[in-house]
Amino acid sequence: MAQQLYLQLHYSGLSPTTEFHSPTTSYHRTSSSSLSPSPVMVVGTVFRPTRPEDWEPYRDLIAHLYTTMKLKDVMNEMHTKHNFKATEKQYKTQIKKWNLDTKYTKASEYMAMIKTKRRRENENPPKQTRFILRGRPVDPKDINRFEKRASKKGMMKDEELAYNTKEAEDIEDLVYITPSPSPEPTFSSYAPPPAPTQYQTTDYHQQ
Repeated sequence: MAQQLYLQLHYSGLSPTTEFHSPTTSYHRTSSSSLSPSPVMVVGTVFRPTRPEDWEPYRDLIAHLYTTMKLKDVMNEMHTKHNFKATEKQYKTQIKKWNLDTKYTKASEYMAMIKTKRRRENENPPKQTRFILRGRPVDPKDINRFEKRASKKGMMKDEELAYNTKEAEDIEDLVYITPSPSPEPTFSSYAPPPAPTQYQTTDYHQQ
């Protein structure tokens, strides 16, 4: 019986130790007709989403990865570790649908900040401005870097800011505040440290 099975496996192109994989368990074919569990790693099939509902089981995972990774890194992680493969366009569609694209600041949002910042700087007295976008403080250095790049492209012209740019109040989830001035140390407010406490010592004599 064993010899007959061996010949059947041989002529069918299978060896007596062929591995069979299922979605949950890996089996190892021996010379007997029974299947026994094997610790061989399961080789998963790459899943390609074709419908919107195909994305839902992966939503929380993708959202978590996207908070710390670039999109290309998320795509690679999902493909190599979770056998989930989709195009960049598909990912962008879902990210927009799930409202996950909150960590990047749009050009229109930077333009609104710059317009508001300049207006407040020209007030009497001038005011400093700090912006909070989608619950996160915006680094002033990022605004300055964008302003320099935009100036080279001709985006910082007065007419562009005046007619084609919104104010911060018109941008959803964008608010601004006036930071409190940092108190400067003065000599009059300096107090010397207290003098060390002197302890009175008493000699005890044993009678």
